[in-house]
Amino acid sequence: GARDPLGLLRNVHTLVKPGGLLVMGTQYEWAAPSVKGASSGEEVLGTALRRWFEPAGDSTDLAFARAETARKADCGLQHITFWQRRAEPAPEAEPLLARAERAAKQASACVGQAVYDEDAMVSQYLDFHYGPSSAYPAACARRCVDVAKAGGVPLGRALEVGGGPGRAAVELSRAFGHVDSGDYSATFVDLGRRLLKDGELRWRSLVDRTAGSTVERSVQAADLGAGSVTFSRMDAQALPEELTGYDLICGFNLIDRLAEPKAFLSGAKARLNPGGLLVVSSPYTWLEEFTPKDNWLGGFKYGDNDGPTSYLGLKDFLLSQGFVEAAPAEDLWFRIDELGNGRKSQQTRAQMTFWRLPE
Repeated sequence: GARDPLGLLRNVHTLVKPGGLLVMGTQYEWAAPSVKGASSGEEVLGTALRRWFEPAGDSTDLAFARAETARKADCGLQHITFWQRRAEPAPEAEPLLARAERAAKQASACVGQAVYDEDAMVSQYLDFHYGPSSAYPAACARRCVDVAKAGGVPLGRALEVGGGPGRAAVELSRAFGHVDSGDYSATFVDLGRRLLKDGELRWRSLVDRTAGSTVERSVQAADLGAGSVTFSRMDAQALPEELTGYDLICGFNLIDRLAEPKAFLSGAKARLNPGGLLVVSSPYTWLEEFTPKDNWLGGFKYGDNDGPTSYLGLKDFLLSQGFVEAAPAEDLWFRIDELGNGRKSQQTRAQMTFWRLPE
């Protein structure tokens, strides 16, 4: 996208002949101050263009997907609008756009923008765990319980590593006697603790970034039916020594964001009870910024030489550690909405695998 969207809209008329057609496509993911009276990005766009353009037809939405890997795609809904260039500018629209452009330049210089972006990321995770479309964390927990019951694994103590704000841990606590949940992020740990202590979490989710519109959301601990669960900060690659004696250890969307995934897997073995269950779910979106390539569990390619798939790499390592496969691998889809209007999201197919430590 443009570095200065309002500046682009202000000057795009210089590129179009009078009577010519301008076609704009956007997801309204670009930041701009709300023009007075505008409640949506579409209104901001219209106000910015109407000095030199008039609508030339009905707008439409165009869905698209861009594959990042075989298991992950960026998805969106482009809003396509059509505009015809005026021969002369219309009056009055210029002052509104000029004020908006000045405000945008001032906002870009504010330190608070970084805080806003951080808050937006936290709200995305809260939506993913507790929002109206949340499904994946609870589904992961249910499959853990189902496989444990089918295999006769005691539902005593469970440990979730990399649990974020804690939805899966809360779901597990409805079946297990006690659940410990840990994450490297102190922010996420604090959110889990606040949910249990205050009985609720409230947050605002970004709906339309261009207009700056948000929606308030909340979750009640009573509605989740939480059992015995604690939240603490921990490093998945160096788990605290006191964490031991678990019937279940799980990590969802974790291993491909660790510098040393094998350290987590071997550490899990040391903390499982004999007969205990290890469950790993991952889309295997390995990136060298998180995991050095030498530490990837397969999933790489050098020229025409394919390495093993991540599933086979994971399987080979866990078998070497004495685990046996407890159930067939299965796929779970999940979606992360970056905007509450559904115009920008990530849709990913994770693979869940189940491993048991023999008694």
